[in-house]
Amino acid sequence: MQNIEPKLKGIDKYFITPEYNNQNKKTYLDIIENILILGVKIIQFRSKNLDEESYNKLALSISDKCKQYNSLFIINDFKNYRKNNFCDGIQFTSKNITNKDFSKINKEVLFFGSCHNKSEISLCNDGDFDLILISPVKDTSGKKGIGWNNFHALCLTSKSPVFGLGGLNFEEDINLIKEYGGCGIAGTKYFYGLGQNR
Repeated sequence: MQNIEPKLKGIDKYFITPEYNNQNKKTYLDIIENILILGVKIIQFRSKNLDEESYNKLALSISDKCKQYNSLFIINDFKNYRKNNFCDGIQFTSKNITNKDFSKINKEVLFFGSCHNKSEISLCNDGDFDLILISPVKDTSGKKGIGWNNFHALCLTSKSPVFGLGGLNFEEDINLIKEYGGCGIAGTKYFYGLGQNR
């Protein structure tokens, strides 16, 4: 069993925001707050369509919400860290993982990795990552899922706790995730839908 960073102990839900497309900011933040109220303890702000300044402003607002509910705020992509070093952690993209020398990064925050294969997981193992996401587990958004057996095989190669991502429903799949070696579920549509309907 992988060692779990104390801040992550007992957490099994991880929300990744949808792209922010200049919709009503209050509505967007209200939905995130609803998700926090429902007990989600990790929020990653992922919006690759925003310029740096817009990303930073919204990141600060989401971080404030997370603090109110004692939840972890994670930024997406190492490039956003310089201006968002108030975050609790960084979700390194698969591109980040293959292009970064992690021994040169001062590890002041949690390191999460986005992985799709054994070589990416191996790089996260070498970088002493705190958590990895393996995706896609199921078919989603035009991507073919790797399936439960392949998910399990990849989990066995990870030194870090593993969350599954891709086409998953928390209520239906959390027991399977744990049965096949994971610790929790990350998702966008599933959790966002709960936040909208609260």
